[in-house]
Amino acid sequence: MQPLTTIATFILASSSVLATEFLVGVGMNETTGQKGVGFDPSVILPVVGDNVRFEFRSGTHSAVQTTFDTPCVPLPGGYNSGVFTVDDSAAVDAPNLPSVLFMINDTIPMWFFDQASGNCQQGAVLAINPSTSQTADQFRANAAKSPVAPMSTSTESSPTSSGSAAGASGSSGNNGAAGVVVTRASVSGAVGVTVGALAAAFWL
Repeated sequence: MQPLTTIATFILASSSVLATEFLVGVGMNETTGQKGVGFDPSVILPVVGDNVRFEFRSGTHSAVQTTFDTPCVPLPGGYNSGVFTVDDSAAVDAPNLPSVLFMINDTIPMWFFDQASGNCQQGAVLAINPSTSQTADQFRANAAKSPVAPMSTSTESSPTSSGSAAGASGSSGNNGAAGVVVTRASVSGAVGVTVGALAAAFWL
């Protein structure tokens, strides 16, 4: 039998190891997997401690936090990746594409759009942990009729704000959503090992 302090340390370490990184292509058609309009995937379901890596494809793109009701207007004080421009000749799977990392600090719904491309109303939006009351389908529909905020004059390519979603609302949960929905299981190869199971094995 292991000491309780050892078990606690083991569980904390296991939690870190089990964190998942979701790769999201910006400026990528999720249906074809080629360069185009949108985010690929357009719906992801991470948990606290997971990371989202926004990887920018050909053209000028950004990942900007927004609200459910007005998807094409930045959330005041929300996350902004900065603007990234990639040469049109770059392949969709080219090495060393620019990327930024966004840490998930809460599982409430969070919403993003590609402001720099100007394609928000055409479907360049991302739903993170949409809920049964705020669905990815409705978010995309809201984007099609949303007012469009003008771009800032700044072209700074450094991300701002954190992974918590100020001003977001609704309970988290899976829902029927248009587009590709990526869960932790599909990202991590559906390895169903829980921290509890690991701790139980370690206790023996």
